[in-house]
Amino acid sequence: MKLQKNINPNAIAVLGAWNPVLPKHKALFKELLTYSRKKGLNPYVIIVYPNPGKFIYTDYFRDYFDLNARIEFLKYLGINNVLILDIARDDLKAGAGALFDQLHKDTGIKLTELWIGAHQTFSAGENGSIFSIKDECSRRDIKLRILKNSHLVVIEKDDVYRDFRQGRLAQAATVIGQFPTYKLNGDASIQMFDGTYNALLRVHPFDKTNEITTSVIITNEQLAQIDRPDGYDWLVLTEKTSTEEVEND
Repeated sequence: MKLQKNINPNAIAVLGAWNPVLPKHKALFKELLTYSRKKGLNPYVIIVYPNPGKFIYTDYFRDYFDLNARIEFLKYLGINNVLILDIARDDLKAGAGALFDQLHKDTGIKLTELWIGAHQTFSAGENGSIFSIKDECSRRDIKLRILKNSHLVVIEKDDVYRDFRQGRLAQAATVIGQFPTYKLNGDASIQMFDGTYNALLRVHPFDKTNEITTSVIITNEQLAQIDRPDGYDWLVLTEKTSTEEVEND
């Protein structure tokens, strides 16, 4: 018996932080899947993590979905090929060429096509600009598609993130379709704003079956200890009830 591997090497990718995954992102992923089937391409979604802005505006960015939840949500939407671009502060100095080189080095993937937003950059400075991305794609024979009306995503994200930052989680969830969701991994760290929250414990992140209501406190991106049954490894925040209790501790 012999099993031969035959994975489609012709890859198409779209890259972003996806924090959170917006309705326009969902439409984009649906288009990506439809287009890739028609063109015989293997579709990938690349998650940049953490959000590059967190290195510059440390007090502004938090996770609406943590990395694990983001991956699961993409699977929930039918995206099975997910890559994680794990970045550090120094990577903000790298450019488009470095990203393509690292992608091929770590995964063996050579892109056939790439989709990016009209104002998207791959790093700070000229070597990560849209012009540099165009040059690198041309040099590497990667077909580049600049997405139209991508500025509307920025407007939508700003509105949702304003509700998220101010604790109006129900309003944010009305747009996203899900509440902020996090994997409980054994340590207490959680990339979320301080406060006291009404919450749910779930076995699966986006399945309400047998969910358990609870309340949690987050201080300095640390989750206070909570009692949870075995298998309930997902935390969903539904309402911010207080900030004073945390601030006075």
